[in-house]
Amino acid sequence: MIRPGPVFSDEPRDPGRFTRRFDALYTRFARGYDFLVKVVPIWGTWLKAALPHLMGPRVLEVSFGTGHLMTQYSERFAVYGIDRNLRMVQIARRNLRRQGLTAHLQQADVVALPYATGSMDTVVNTMAYSGYPDGQAALGEMTRVLRAGGRLVLLDINFPRDGNWLGT
Repeated sequence: MIRPGPVFSDEPRDPGRFTRRFDALYTRFARGYDFLVKVVPIWGTWLKAALPHLMGPRVLEVSFGTGHLMTQYSERFAVYGIDRNLRMVQIARRNLRRQGLTAHLQQADVVALPYATGSMDTVVNTMAYSGYPDGQAALGEMTRVLRAGGRLVLLDINFPRDGNWLGT
């Protein structure tokens, strides 16, 4: 039996509209997202899979959401982060501050990272890549800011062929 290769969705026809809609959704859902990432065990398991692959001293987390993963590694590295959604940036700052942790966080777009070429030892992106309207541009920017020999740690969802989406 010949199985077809992976099927990818088309990029949105209007990337600006796509991004604005995603941003509005995450603004409305930010508090609930923060709660869920802390209490749903599988979410933490997904995120923690990135931890052994981080190397420093400078780590950039792209699309960090409410900063849950960042709280797991920020004591070991100089941490930088961007997220498109201002509400997520605000909640992540609060979460880090409550734990006495620090990171350089800002609102920015993945396709225009505000960092110098080759300035990061690791770029980490979890559960966000599939939401970018221009994946190639996002990947290009993430690799641009990596130093030679740096690491790109990218984790995202995948829907298995057997339909067991809860087991992803």
